[in-house]
This record gives sequence, structure tokens and C-alpha cells, in this order.
Amino acid sequence: MSKFNLPNTATTTNRSGYIAYSMSEKEHLVTAVLTTMFGEPKYYGSTDEDIVRLATNCAKSDPAFLAKLAAYARNVGNMRSASHVLTAVIAREAHEFTRDVIKNVVVRPDDITEIMSCYKGLYGKPFPNAMKREMANALQQFDEYQIAKYSGGNKSLKFRDVLRITHPVPKTKEIELLFKKVLDDELGTPYTWEVELSTRGNTKEVWDELISSGKVGYMALLRNLRNIIQSGADVEPVLEKLSDPDQVRKSRQLPFRFYSAYRTLADEKLITPQIHKALEDALVASIDNMDPIPGRTLIAVDDSGSMGARISLKSDVRCCDIASLFGAMSSRLCEDATVCYFDAAFVWWQKPSKSSKGYRIAHYGKYESILDICANNASSGGGTDLSLPMKYALEEDASVCLKPFDRVIYFSDNECNSSYRGLYKTVQGLADTYRSKYNKNFWVHGVDLQGYGSQQFCGNRFNLIAGWGESVLPFINLAEKGISTLVEAIESYDTMLWSKEAAPLQTRHNLLALMQQDL
Repeated sequence: MSKFNLPNTATTTNRSGYIAYSMSEKEHLVTAVLTTMFGEPKYYGSTDEDIVRLATNCAKSDPAFLAKLAAYARNVGNMRSASHVLTAVIAREAHEFTRDVIKNVVVRPDDITEIMSCYKGLYGKPFPNAMKREMANALQQFDEYQIAKYSGGNKSLKFRDVLRITHPVPKTKEIELLFKKVLDDELGTPYTWEVELSTRGNTKEVWDELISSGKVGYMALLRNLRNIIQSGADVEPVLEKLSDPDQVRKSRQLPFRFYSAYRTLADEKLITPQIHKALEDALVASIDNMDPIPGRTLIAVDDSGSMGARISLKSDVRCCDIASLFGAMSSRLCEDATVCYFDAAFVWWQKPSKSSKGYRIAHYGKYESILDICANNASSGGGTDLSLPMKYALEEDASVCLKPFDRVIYFSDNECNSSYRGLYKTVQGLADTYRSKYNKNFWVHGVDLQGYGSQQFCGNRFNLIAGWGESVLPFINLAEKGISTLVEAIESYDTMLWSKEAAPLQTRHNLLALMQQDL
């Protein structure tokens, strides 16, 4: 008997107006936080108000969980703006956790200005004394280069404003002199790629110098790959860094960043086999240390119209791109994967390898390019019928395959809104029927990509996951082994593991290992 996600028969209507299961407040908060760039619109409406409301409730009922979620969102989920919102809520509603959350969420100097600006926008002035005290302490961990790089520029709240608000007592003479420079606006101009390009131009010589200096970070190299190539600079050392597994793990890049770079270069006919390999190797490095997913798996990727929404106004990445990318990445981890797209109809990613009664079955080779699969198949349109993958498994696959599926993994926004009608009000009934007919241990893993707060499955052997980072994928095996769900992992999350020197992905694997050892 599974200990996870005990049966929940509470039904609600989703944002499309169709019947769905409600989530617990913690589940809703986690899914919204790990799938939201705060302040950005979504297809079915923003989840910003949900996050603030649920976080406020959580701060009153379980502030320790909220503090851990803020740290998890920042350091594992790589959702920076959402972690700032949670920190602001904690500073307002749970003063006793302010120190811990600021220590774990403030990674860069501009985390300080963003959190304080968020607080001011939500609650106005004055700032709580606990927040001012802990921000004053956090200020002292940064050097002149870091502060100059993130001093505030034309932003409404600058670093010198923070000093005037928090009144930090310098711990050393060097810090005292640094704070004086900030207040007197005498910081030196930092040597950054932004400054160099703006003053000297986007030329081969400038980029060659910047690259050799080692002062250009991983994300900057990835986002500027097009500019580097077009300038004629030597791209080989850049590709070496981007594809280096250790650099990938330390970079905290969400997987879609690699796909976004690939698609930008492909659109401008700048892709070469060498560049393709480097970006593919980076993606593979992010999942290569994960345990394989045994048995037979049906991977279902939501291709509906709502999945065409961009994750932010400044991004060209769509929710369907993330779903498609996750589908390809998870298929690489599976021992035996069957992969499908669905909207209001049922389709496959590639040409059928065999067919039965009109259904086309696709089995990916283990080493097929993740980037190519995503680029060739990510699209969106039509309604959302989450029943179609389960109906295929019940009606067609089971009749021609001697071995039933061990699980289905959905990558979706969970907004089922098709004209599906049957014996069941939700898709849960089809999963129950599959268990009774073919495999009593059949699992359903729902990877929520938008955090709207409802789901089509519930009860035993249903595992709710959320997020845009590769860190969601280990929870497939963990849940089936009885080790942890995502909410439980956050509840047991040890923020002490997150020292500033720790490599993020390595620490993440340590966390998962520790959870297994505890059991």
C-alpha cells in the first residue's frame, strides 16, 4: 500500500470549467511556485495571487515548510523570482524564519534589492526589523566587484538605498571602506561582458578577450552564443565549457535554456555539428547521473493550445517546448518507452514503427538526439484530452502487447477540457480500470508545468511532481520505491546542505541519497 497522496475525492472545476480534483494547499503552492516566473501572464490566468495567498496561509500554519520551499525553489528548482516572493511573505508573517530564509535565498547582491522591492510592492513600508537586520548581515558577504556589477543601475532601489535602510555595522575595515564607496557612488566600473560590449562593441577581438579572461559566466556564454558566433570569435573554448559536465552541474541552468539557444541558432542557420553536439552533451550531462527508469513506460506530452503560452513575455520558450523536452529527456532514462503527444487528438512524435487498429506506436532509440526530437515535434493547438493516453493503453496497446505498462508520465498543464465523456468524471477512472485489468501496480506520474491547482488523478500510486528543471525526474523512481514525493522532499529538505561553495546538482544528489539513507 502506497503511503503517498492518500485518496482524495474532493472535486472542483478547473480553470477551463471541467471537473477535476482539488489539490491540498501545500501541493497547490509547490506546483505554482516551481512553475511560475512571477509577474508573467499564463494562458489561463496568472498564478501570482494564488502564490501570495497560499504562502500567507502557510506562513501561519507551517512557516518552517514555507522557508524550506523558498530555499528549494531558489537552489533546486532555480525559480528565482518566486523564491523572492516567498521570502517577502516570511518577513511579513513569520519573523522567526527570516534569518534562515534570507541566508539560503540571497545568492547574489541583487537578490537583496529584488526581495526588498518585492516586499515594498506587496506591503509598502516600513520594512520589518528582522528583514533589515538580516539583509544588513547578507550585505557583508559580497566583494566590490559583485556589488558594482549588481549595484542597481537605473532600478528604483539601488544598493546604496539598501545601506541607508538597513544601517549595517561593518564587520571589517575593508567592508567599512567598501560601504563608503557605495554611499559615495565611487565604486569602480566592473569588468563585465555587458560593460565591455557597450563601450568597445560586439567584435571578435572583444569576445576573444572576454572569453580568455574567464570573467564571462556560464549563463552569459549560453545566452550570447549567437553573438559570439556572429562576431567571428573562437567558439571552441565556449563549447568546451558549455558541454563540460561539471560546469553544467554548477550552472543551475534549466534544461529549456539549452533548447532555446539551439533553436535560436537553428533559426539563423548558425548550427554546426560541433555546436549541436556541445548543446546536446550539456542536456545529457544534466540527466546522466540519474537512475534509469525500469520496465515499460508510456510518456504522454500535452500538445494542446494552452501549452503554446510563453513562459514569460521576454522569452520565446513555450510550455509545450518544456513538455516536449522533458518527454525526450525522460525517454532516454527509460528502459522501454512509448512516447505520444495529445491534445484533443492522439498523435506520435515520429513515424510509426508498427501500427495496430489505427494507432501508431513510437519507440525511441536510447541515444536519439534530445534537441532534434524537441525541435521537430514541439507544437501546440486544440483542446486538452488527458484521457487519450490512458484510452490507448486500455483499448489498443494492451491487446497487442504481452507486457503491460508499469507507469504513465504526463507532462501537462492538467487543464483537461475536451469533450471526453465516458463512465468516469475524471481520467482517474481509466487508471483504476487499467490496474484492475492489466497491472495492479500501475503508477501515474503527473508533472505539472503550470501550477493552476487542479489535477485529473488522485489516490494511491499517483505522484504529483512540478517544475521546469531536470530535478523533477528522480521523483519518478523515488515515489515508486516509497522514498519520497516532492512535497515530502521539501518537508525534509535540509537547508544546511546548501553552502555557497556546494555544486548545486552534486548537493541535490546528496539530498536524495540522504533521504534514502534515512529510510
